[in-house]
Amino acid sequence: MRLFPTILVVSLAAQGQAPFRSETRVVQVPASVTSLNGKNVDGLLARDFLVLDDGSPRKITLDTFGNGFAPISLILAIQTSGLSAPALAKIRRIGSLIQPLVIGARGEAAIVTFDSEIAWIRPFTSDSGSIQSAMKKLRAAGGKQARMFDAVIEAAETLRDRKGRKILLVVSESKDRGSSAKLSHVLESIEREGIEVFAAPYSVSSTAWLARPEDLPPPSGPNFMAVFDELFRLGRTNHVQAFAQSTGGSEYPFLRESSLEKAIENFGAEVHSQYILAFPQPETAAKGMHRIEVSIPAQPSLKIRARQAYWSD
Repeated sequence: MRLFPTILVVSLAAQGQAPFRSETRVVQVPASVTSLNGKNVDGLLARDFLVLDDGSPRKITLDTFGNGFAPISLILAIQTSGLSAPALAKIRRIGSLIQPLVIGARGEAAIVTFDSEIAWIRPFTSDSGSIQSAMKKLRAAGGKQARMFDAVIEAAETLRDRKGRKILLVVSESKDRGSSAKLSHVLESIEREGIEVFAAPYSVSSTAWLARPEDLPPPSGPNFMAVFDELFRLGRTNHVQAFAQSTGGSEYPFLRESSLEKAIENFGAEVHSQYILAFPQPETAAKGMHRIEVSIPAQPSLKIRARQAYWSD
């Protein structure tokens, strides 16, 4: 996770404490809290959480989306290889959901695509129409290569100097195809920059079976045959799951357009309901990775998803 000098102004009115200013290096830990039946849990205070930094408890502050802090910088990383044609027919139709359901009025979104090449098709913008226009122009390239790892590293570099919350949504198959970067390098990059990764993964075989005829490549084309060849070749490694678990994000798999729209709705709801925990990095922190553990001691049955590590330079 990237740590940066900042003037931190934290509102603690809900906790009965006065605001304060402090120039420090801050570690942000977005946390999703759900009950046993999967419903989001509201109303928790900073004192309800226990945050351990390499086993040592830290005094935390608490922010929520509703407080008006931490505008969202969202990057959508979308696979556009030839195998993705059926899925892209659905993905093109969800551009109108990004601004109202995810980034809100103060946030911005950018779009990067990946196949054998990585292309930034929309720089950061808060304009919903611009996001929709870029999404509608998504097209599948030839071939099977999908350089997910390389695209995620570029996204991390692009988010490096963004302020507020940094979120990456990967819409793709669950595994990388042909990147030069390694998984360990990708995980380090997103943790260093404090990026929370969510995923909307799909199976090229399943989306092909459920696609409308006009969404598929021509039956005689190599992409059509490749879809079914993949049924027997794809491994079980789930790279997007590794990204989500290490950063506190979630997966929202989809098959049909309606399920993708629901995935975006659920994704937005989770982002807006998260607790943003923060603590100052100790001045004596050693360089390298530090493990984060988050719990709610008084309610151990609650399920918590939160960032698992940060990096100190």
